Amino acid sequence: MSQNKSVNRLFLIVVVVYIGVSLGFGALSSLIPALAQLPIYVSLLLSQALIFVPCLIYCKWKGLRIGEFIPYKKINFVTVILVIICTYLMYPLIIVLNAISMLFSTSGTAGVMELMDGQNFILSTLFMALMPACVEEFMFRGVLFQTYRKSKMLPAIFLSAFLFGCMHMNLNQFMYAFALGVYLAFLVEATGSIFSSMIAHFTLNFTSVVLSFLLPYLYEAVGMSMESAGPQVGAGGLAANMGSNELLTFLMGIMIWLMVAIGTTAAAFGIYVAIGKINGRWAYVKHMFHVGTRERLVTIPLVLGILVVFMFMGLSIFLEYL
Repeated sequence: MSQNKSVNRLFLIVVVVYIGVSLGFGALSSLIPALAQLPIYVSLLLSQALIFVPCLIYCKWKGLRIGEFIPYKKINFVTVILVIICTYLMYPLIIVLNAISMLFSTSGTAGVMELMDGQNFILSTLFMALMPACVEEFMFRGVLFQTYRKSKMLPAIFLSAFLFGCMHMNLNQFMYAFALGVYLAFLVEATGSIFSSMIAHFTLNFTSVVLSFLLPYLYEAVGMSMESAGPQVGAGGLAANMGSNELLTFLMGIMIWLMVAIGTTAAAFGIYVAIGKINGRWAYVKHMFHVGTRERLVTIPLVLGILVVFMFMGLSIFLEYL
């Protein structure tokens, strides 16, 4: 069996186990009050374990060295700084994609904000920023991408990013996670190290943690409440809950952010080129799309895994609109 078929089966297994355990834990929590009272960090640890453990078992079962999937070349301090700058330059694009998806569904953003509300800053940084940056990069820029890239680079970048978006299990986060996944895969190739994508991933997650702790104080300082600071959202996305004037204003805001995103993304590309040159890999990056075995990436288990994810997303959106 080819490695592409094997990792596609791994993705299907992770999806089924992740959804099954999540639903089962939710059902048990409604029956056993003690489970519902557990710290949110227990759920976060469980969700990351459901990704990491199957990947670890896969490596052991196949007799593969984890180092084969983790290009752990050291990166210098200048590269770290440039990666952080480049990541923040990509942030407006993420804001635009998130805003567009929120027109149809807000479950992802609302869920993240609910998770972070009233939590300990240090523990939130560990469980919501650092741990996902390590675990998710190990699976998506590690096991999946490092396998797919042997066949054909560009399809490998987009497929691993697409699956990264799928694994967020909601439309709201799918869109920007897909774009983020493409960026992170390119970072790995520009540096030859998964540490770069881990740093970028952590940077974005940590920024969300910091903002979730600062925003209530900022709103309080200007005499506003969190509820009055933005559009009120009921069931469904913003488009279903806004008046025509509110919706028009929101769309105009998206357009303004889009113009900003175009400029900052272009600047991010310039920084990316610098990262590639500093690490002596720019010549490689320019020619990396012309090599590969052309082995088929998409197999039946992968299609089944994607279908399960989108059925789950569709059900979530349907329930959100009820």
